Amino acid sequence: MKSKIAGIGVAVLASVVVVPLPAQAAAPNPVVAVKRLLAQKRTAKVVEWGTVMLGGRGRKINSMMHLFDYHFERKGWLQLGPAGVVGSHLTRKVMFKRDGTLAIAKEDAAGGDLQAKSLLAQTSLHRSVAANGRHYSAGRLYSPGLPKGRPWAYRGKAVSGGAFSDQIVNIFEPTTLQRLLSDTYEKKYISGPVFIDPLGRSQTNLYSWRGKLTFADLYAVSPTFRALAQAKPDESYGPALVWWDLLTDRAGVPVRFNIMWDTAYQGYYSLKERAEGSTITDFVGWRSGLPVKPPHSTTVAALPAPAAGLPEFDDVMEVIRGRRPR
Repeated sequence: MKSKIAGIGVAVLASVVVVPLPAQAAAPNPVVAVKRLLAQKRTAKVVEWGTVMLGGRGRKINSMMHLFDYHFERKGWLQLGPAGVVGSHLTRKVMFKRDGTLAIAKEDAAGGDLQAKSLLAQTSLHRSVAANGRHYSAGRLYSPGLPKGRPWAYRGKAVSGGAFSDQIVNIFEPTTLQRLLSDTYEKKYISGPVFIDPLGRSQTNLYSWRGKLTFADLYAVSPTFRALAQAKPDESYGPALVWWDLLTDRAGVPVRFNIMWDTAYQGYYSLKERAEGSTITDFVGWRSGLPVKPPHSTTVAALPAPAAGLPEFDDVMEVIRGRRPR
């Protein structure tokens, strides 16, 4: 499955040198490192990007078959606390990079498809803030339903600091991280350059862990995933797999975390309903004393869902629940 993870965009340089874990020095413990970050209430600067493929939306254009997928990018800050991720301030944008996908989205939207309309609205920059357990969003999905002069929609209670919409695995839950690490199929130390991060820095001397688990396994261990899934994964996608890849520095601090998921499994497959996706989260900086603050109350109005009856569709679990095989 190494090729699966590599295929989601991990930029590995040709000069990578992989060596066994040094016998004289034990590998770091990422769980201990994460617990230390939580206790210190650190704030992580993150850059996150990935893609989602939606089966059934592809079609022929000029006699050529086109798959349908969209890309996303999020940037901003995650605030940690003793209990996990407690806040976030992020920007997000959807992009159609594959030839023909924007035309497909526009055609579907013109025909009244609400999911396509939602995705097109998200091609403009959206912002989200989660602070003090409350979640706020701003952007074209929400602005038509907000009063003049109040650009922020109050959306209700924040789940895990509002940080997990594209990234569905929360490694800042120590129990969840321990579950991942207890069942790896590969662990190694990489002494040479591994990848160039979003700030243009060459990341070297990293420890790597790789593994996989099912959606059902993730639901059983992770409070964040249970909140996102809303209900226990049924037989149509519960056994499907989520592959993951964690890179840390020599102290065990996360540097990059990748996932790839696919709702098809063991022959239970429908191209029409299948969905698959990937997310790469880079942790490019750590700060102290940088709490996330909510928008001023005079700029906020209650609006728990997007305007005009559009689905959020910025929530990967909404995609997974709605497009599982039947």
